[in-house]
Amino acid sequence: MSDFDFITVTRNEQKELVIHNPTSYPFIGKGRQGAVFKLSEDRCVKIFLKPEVAKQEKEAMLKGQGLPFMPKLFLSGHNYIIMEYIDGPSLRDYLQQHGTITESITRQIVFMKREMKRLGFTNLDICVIRHIFVEKQQILKTVDHANVYKWKPIPVRLLNTLSELGLIDLFLQQVKDIDKEFYSEWKNYVHTDGAKMKAKRRKKAT
Repeated sequence: MSDFDFITVTRNEQKELVIHNPTSYPFIGKGRQGAVFKLSEDRCVKIFLKPEVAKQEKEAMLKGQGLPFMPKLFLSGHNYIIMEYIDGPSLRDYLQQHGTITESITRQIVFMKREMKRLGFTNLDICVIRHIFVEKQQILKTVDHANVYKWKPIPVRLLNTLSELGLIDLFLQQVKDIDKEFYSEWKNYVHTDGAKMKAKRRKKAT
């Protein structure tokens, strides 16, 4: 038995994640499906609430091994995976700090979405706050791949975040030069559904 086997992740009556960590492994973060702890300078462990979700994430990561945006998968068990530790800010925080989006990052985003489609992943709407991180030399990495087969072909949260940061026009112009098909899909969404969603959020806030 490994030390991290003593870490438990449960959910209380309010459906909040409850973490019991009697080990010295630092807590990194949590999501809906589990919590992550740092094991070493290059590895971390994700403890899942449900073993079936751990299996889904493992299988998705195995399909993407070798791709530059997919973290290395080292080991897995009935309710955990040990993977590469990503050292860097979320994409949203990175863009907010720098105030722009480079063509290099846009190319990586387009490549990521293309490769996800090639692998048969139908969920392209991964969150730029919790799921995409920026390592050294502007290398993007993604985490949380358990729900890759949900039908979400448009990266809604990415587009909305870029719009909120004032970077959507620059991003779409770069996408237009790189991948005209994605540009057509994403441009139409931003100017129709995206605008409606933002209007709904403003209405709720008032």
